[in-house]
Amino acid sequence: MALQVLNLRAENYKRLKAVDITPEGNVVFIGGRNAQGKTSVLDAIWAALAGGEASRATQQPIRDGQDTAVVRLDLGDLIVTRRWTKDDSGTLTVEAPDGAKHSSPQKLLDQAIGARAFDPLAFTRLPAREQLAALVATVDLPFDPDELERERKGVYDRRTEIGRDVTKLEGQLAGYTQPDPSLPEAEESAADVLAERERARSNNEMYERAVAAEKRLMEEINELEEQLREKMNNLALLQDAALQLDRPVDLAPFDERLATLEQTNARVRAQQQRAAVAAELAERKQAHAQHTLKLQQIEQRKAAALAEVEFPVPGLSFNDTGVTFNGIPFSQASAAEQLRVSVALAMAANPTLRVLRILDGSLLDSKSLELIAELAAEHDYQVWIEVVDESGSVGFVIEDGEVR
Repeated sequence: MALQVLNLRAENYKRLKAVDITPEGNVVFIGGRNAQGKTSVLDAIWAALAGGEASRATQQPIRDGQDTAVVRLDLGDLIVTRRWTKDDSGTLTVEAPDGAKHSSPQKLLDQAIGARAFDPLAFTRLPAREQLAALVATVDLPFDPDELERERKGVYDRRTEIGRDVTKLEGQLAGYTQPDPSLPEAEESAADVLAERERARSNNEMYERAVAAEKRLMEEINELEEQLREKMNNLALLQDAALQLDRPVDLAPFDERLATLEQTNARVRAQQQRAAVAAELAERKQAHAQHTLKLQQIEQRKAAALAEVEFPVPGLSFNDTGVTFNGIPFSQASAAEQLRVSVALAMAANPTLRVLRILDGSLLDSKSLELIAELAAEHDYQVWIEVVDESGSVGFVIEDGEVR
């Protein structure tokens, strides 16, 4: 069921007194001077269909000095009549051509009309975020853009946090000297070195005692040959004992190690800390790379999903910041491209009610009007355009709330 306005009647709505318009063709011009009721004609179409949304946008639908206002739209398969009174919010009836009334008129209109009277020029003036929301509402996406954006932002924020860690750790790592391969892997205990030195000193002392005893015995052997056997036995025992001990150990290296031990240990600690920072840095860099890969995968998923979406206009898409056309921001497209895209979106948003309204149509040049007429004829849409005209020769001329 495709609907267009076959006839519009409005009485006392906003600036209108009484108008009866039976449009012809795909483009309907509503002309005249300013403050005569041109906009009220286009608003009357929307007000009849939009219900509460139109009521909230229009604080005073009834013409000054009147008690009631009526708008009647003949849409072919539906006849919509909405009345406003000063005492209540008014009434709505939706009838079939045979006079049968629908029990839930506003619900029927909402289901049949969807986005209602869309103004393509209003879309071109929307901020980027609102343009994006309008586009997403028009097409059937295989993913939830908000959910995907939340996922992307979560990964991006985590990657940013990891990146700060990487920068911090790189600064810490730069503060350390390069590793010294001659240093031991772990710190050395002064107590261990002292104990080792004590064992060496004790060994030296015992060795010296053994040598002295041997010397004394040799002298006694020379002097006391009669005690040779006993002394020889003792000598043998001492020689055996001497064999069990190490040769004299130089204590200087121990003293040198003790003198530089704390400095060496400090360097060992610094080297261990550097190794820990380097390990953490490597881990953070790996995590940063992994999050970068996740961001790329999200973008790839998004690109693959967008490739499957059938947009109303070839080349139309969107990114995180807004609508794009042929890969560039929509705001950077030419005026003709913006108009073509906006009209196509408006048509896609209104598949049943094939009616568009354009306020401030005087801003359009002749080329733009030709383009709108071409698109309206191509897709069988009815476009109502408000234009300021002093000559009184353009379209339906509204003068003091009536068709002249």
